[in-house]
Amino acid sequence: MAKDLTMNKKSLITVLLLVNFMAVADSMQGQPAPVFNLKDQNGQSHQLADYKGQWLVLYFYPKDGTSGCTVEANAFKDNYDKLKAMNTEVLGISLDDAESHRKFIAEHDLPFNLLVDSDKVMSRAYGVDGGAAFFSYAKRQTFIVNPEGVIVKHFEAVDPDTHVDEVLKALNTLQTENNDGSQDKAGHDGQVVIAEELEDALVYGDAWPHDETHEYNLNRVLASPERYENNNFVISGRITRVCQTMGCWMVLSDGDDFARVDFNQHSFFIPKDSQGQAQVFGHLKMIKDSAEKRAHLTAEGAGELAPERYEIIAYSVKVNK
Repeated sequence: MAKDLTMNKKSLITVLLLVNFMAVADSMQGQPAPVFNLKDQNGQSHQLADYKGQWLVLYFYPKDGTSGCTVEANAFKDNYDKLKAMNTEVLGISLDDAESHRKFIAEHDLPFNLLVDSDKVMSRAYGVDGGAAFFSYAKRQTFIVNPEGVIVKHFEAVDPDTHVDEVLKALNTLQTENNDGSQDKAGHDGQVVIAEELEDALVYGDAWPHDETHEYNLNRVLASPERYENNNFVISGRITRVCQTMGCWMVLSDGDDFARVDFNQHSFFIPKDSQGQAQVFGHLKMIKDSAEKRAHLTAEGAGELAPERYEIIAYSVKVNK
């Protein structure tokens, strides 16, 4: 009798596993990516908003150290430089705890972070929670999230041996389509491109408006900001900070006054080590940021920013040599 009960229990477990592995969640492709707030192997929090403006690969996997998960993780590691060159970050997610993640990362020298989803909050949000009460895991599925936070590719059936090649191919296609068939001035891989080289300066973004003869110091502009909101002007100051993630924004200063300069939502980039006097062609805009967005900008090197502030939306930046 006991033997029969043991056999029945094993059979039940086998059936449950087969059902879970065979079940395929409804595709989330085309939907906004569910927000998340999880800690990684070192206790550092990660939120979806942290990755706004870049591509994000979220790959869920069952368990650290198992054969398929190791193959998949090493494939992402081997292609990580290619992914970073495509302005893409990678996050692995499983139900394992932080200690397990640290051991897995150390054993295979993984260059990306692994998120701890022990309560299955993120797995449920993305529809990949599997198993039963006595055997839970995250199903092996991957999501590509675009810079606007939309899931543009959902891999529901993943072969660890070939999956990363599929991800790279999909990213190449998606980024080409995102550029509407033409390269922007930054290139789809976030490269810095000089739009114009003058005798005493380098221009990034659009060609410099040489017919604009009036130049306004930043402190004058910020003293009467409403006058500079509706039209574009040449505004001058000194570069004191540049985004250390992509080079997609800078901080322009003039004495004690300063303003963050947004490069028209990643339309172009400047070298991360840019400094000295500069002029921008653009206009002021009132910005009201969440605490999460300000924390993201601070992490990129922006310093302390006020919740409500004027920023410059720039179409061209001229950096003095």
